[in-house]
Amino acid sequence: MELYKAVIGEPDLKNLVGKEVDWKNGVLVRSTNWLGDACMTVPAVFKIYKLLPETAKLYILCPKNLQTFWESFPWVHKVFPMSAKRTDAETAEDIIKLELGVAVTLPNSFGSAMDIAFREIPVRLGRKGRFRGFMLTHKLPKWKRIAGKDKHHQLREYLQIAAACGATEWNDHYEPAQPQVSLEHLKGLGFDESQAWLALAPGAKFGPAKQWPTEYYGKVAKQWLAKGKKVVVIGTPDEVEVAEAACKTAGGGLNLAGKTNLKELMYILGKVEAAVVNDSGGMHLTAAMGGSGVAIFGSTDPRATGPLGGKWRVLWNRINCSPCLKKTCEAPGKNYDCLKGVSPDQVLSALEELTSD
Repeated sequence: MELYKAVIGEPDLKNLVGKEVDWKNGVLVRSTNWLGDACMTVPAVFKIYKLLPETAKLYILCPKNLQTFWESFPWVHKVFPMSAKRTDAETAEDIIKLELGVAVTLPNSFGSAMDIAFREIPVRLGRKGRFRGFMLTHKLPKWKRIAGKDKHHQLREYLQIAAACGATEWNDHYEPAQPQVSLEHLKGLGFDESQAWLALAPGAKFGPAKQWPTEYYGKVAKQWLAKGKKVVVIGTPDEVEVAEAACKTAGGGLNLAGKTNLKELMYILGKVEAAVVNDSGGMHLTAAMGGSGVAIFGSTDPRATGPLGGKWRVLWNRINCSPCLKKTCEAPGKNYDCLKGVSPDQVLSALEELTSD
């Protein structure tokens, strides 16, 4: 079984802003809205950061739930969180006062372009489409994606944006996050990083078509615990029940679903021996911390959204209707067969290969 490697294709380096761009006091990057998507943009954002002269800084504009994620990267100077869908007047004024030279929007929505427009930033870069071209000074072609026809990882889209700013590196490298947490608090929750932990992330906010059966997670955990090792189950407050169900099947395990903040979760995922995850924020976050694991795909395509960073085995029971990109299974006669076709024994075998290297 080969290690997974993201395919980003040959370099497509087109500098749209020019070599003599005036960065002034820095660049504002409008982040994507979801944690998993944000993780996939980090290599490109880091490459934009490396273009800056010493006196210029990198600023991030993002939804409030991603504030601590971006703050964990030491090369991010400041994060502007949005408590609503759009930037409020006070934040807009604070951005104007920075006198920045460049702004970049990573999402393809109309609103995300509006978030960087009207901020007295002379260079505003993003993709065409959604009737937003008038708010951008430099435009890349509209991103066209056909479900199930992906040939490259979505990172390619973001590397093209970095290249439009002048970046010449075409890879998934970046300086990793360094979340600052209270180790005493984590120990109080039961997590001791000196132990050999397996992390499980059985939830999937997207929907059940991304969610490997909870009982399968429990069976993997049971076998791992039988070896005298530790299991920690992670998730959001909405995923407490599914985490509890996995622990019940396993007959043990530390359930931290809903008990950690994002920085603590990042720290934990950077310390575990391996992880078993769905195609979810948990997968991307583990990879972003340089962690390794087994990623299980169902309705989505690992060629487009597989993990970036660390060592990974990707298991995908690709049947004739996958990838469908649906939230629930709609195929006649099928009942999430793309997920159920991946057995706990397959996952355990992949874990053995990963942890024995």
